[in-house]
Amino acid sequence: MEAELRGNTDDHRLHGSLGIAYAGLGRKDDAVREAKLGVELMPVERNAFDGIYRVEDLARVYAMVGEHEAAIDQLDYLLSIPGQISVPLLRIDPTWDALSENPRFQALLAKYDQPSE
Repeated sequence: MEAELRGNTDDHRLHGSLGIAYAGLGRKDDAVREAKLGVELMPVERNAFDGIYRVEDLARVYAMVGEHEAAIDQLDYLLSIPGQISVPLLRIDPTWDALSENPRFQALLAKYDQPSE
């Protein structure tokens, strides 16, 4: 992935994916840097569809490297705008298991939990 990124330095998807890979390898600083760069290259304000995926990548990286408060901040933003992140998804996706006991995460789920009509 690093080699592919050398030829595509502006590819927001590669930066987000590399951030997740680095997080899985325990390379916290590299992971956060790459995920943030993905967000900078494709901000939600420029492209709402692709931009939300980069913010989700950043939230995943933060969760994976133990930066739970930062992950919750990103998830709060994602839940506040139209997109694919939802309370039911946050409850079943194991990515967010590390956040499950966090009172802010529980409050976030309660804040955005919408009963089916």
